[in-house]
Amino acid sequence: MLTRRPALTRASAASAACQQWLSPLLIASRKHAAWALAVQRSIAETAAPTGSEGARADLVQRTLSQTQAPGETRDVSHGVPQAFRDRTGNVLWEIAPPQEVATAPALVCMAHLDTVFPPDTPLIVQSQGSRLYCPGIGDNSRGVAALLLLSRVLQLPEIQSALRRPVVLVATVGEEGAGNLCGARGLFDDRAARGDATFAALAIDGPGDRAIMHHAIGSYRMRLHFRGGGGHSWANATVPNPAHVAGAVIHAIDQLARAVRPRATISVTRLGGGETLTSIPQHAWIDVDIRALEAAPLAQLGRQVGALAREQAQRASRGTVLPPIQVTTELLGDRPAGSLDARHPLVQLAEEITHAVGRAPYSASASTDANIPLALGIPAIGVGAGGTGGDAHTAGEWYDDTDSAIGLARLLTLTVALATTPLPQFV
Repeated sequence: MLTRRPALTRASAASAACQQWLSPLLIASRKHAAWALAVQRSIAETAAPTGSEGARADLVQRTLSQTQAPGETRDVSHGVPQAFRDRTGNVLWEIAPPQEVATAPALVCMAHLDTVFPPDTPLIVQSQGSRLYCPGIGDNSRGVAALLLLSRVLQLPEIQSALRRPVVLVATVGEEGAGNLCGARGLFDDRAARGDATFAALAIDGPGDRAIMHHAIGSYRMRLHFRGGGGHSWANATVPNPAHVAGAVIHAIDQLARAVRPRATISVTRLGGGETLTSIPQHAWIDVDIRALEAAPLAQLGRQVGALAREQAQRASRGTVLPPIQVTTELLGDRPAGSLDARHPLVQLAEEITHAVGRAPYSASASTDANIPLALGIPAIGVGAGGTGGDAHTAGEWYDDTDSAIGLARLLTLTVALATTPLPQFV
């Protein structure tokens, strides 16, 4: 758990900004909590499988382009922002500061659109007591709804006129699984190509009001293919069997996984192969997910798993003149690891604000869109968007909106403090 400590000098101005904005944003979070929940339900009922986020992106783009703070009008002197899609499919919306700081490094706030569920998954939000049930209701319908709420609050004239840097709101694609963070990668690649500097980045991911995700879990995902001659399960029983090799490799991976915990994890997550019930398979495959908080173990363990596969294939092929088992490796994903020290001003500011809203902060590790900016040397953390939830990535996923205004207030205050503080850069 993070503990309270004096803020570093570089964070002192941001801490003061935190106190300046805390009370009004607590009020705003309570005022808009019901709107955020209604939007969250609409998002959850709009399918967004990784790679097919178009319908949800359309919904978010329409909402961003139409949204303004209730009872307020936009200050046209800053220009009317328009939501748009980038080449990767992300939805972007930029809130411009006063002209004199329009070219300052931007604050980037991201929430991923995609879910882990296939297109035919029933998406109907159902209520049971204080809980809402629906696949993706928390991860990440909650984060996207909070991103949309940010667009409303940041348009308030007293906030927009106080901005010291642009704020770029991004609903990203491809955060989950095989998406391999393609939305965040594309976003920061484009920013680098244009020469756009980034002050800091926030990944808004799921419910919660306490965790500060400043350790980014890296991952290396691979598919191991085992191919052989195949044949009839009786007449060709001596042919080296790719499925048997796959099984031996799974056992070897399990032994390796036990040895490397807790510095890393290795999991076989999917497997398949074979042609008929009565045939020696010609092809079998397994998917392997390797995770660690540092880059070095990821590369090392990836090589070790590949070596295990080749060793088991050679063992199964010994003593026969028949074609040996061939092993090939297919890269499915490679997410960089990264970390911010607990003493970094961004982490300390998040800690200060968490305490200020009445919650006890704790340090957390996660794999989010924040992995990409962290790997690029850009200060970044992940935070939740209020409320509580559970059973993410399952059909029974649930969300409870009780006290959600506290988490929204934390997010709003953190964002506004970062956007209105005249610091040159968090370095």
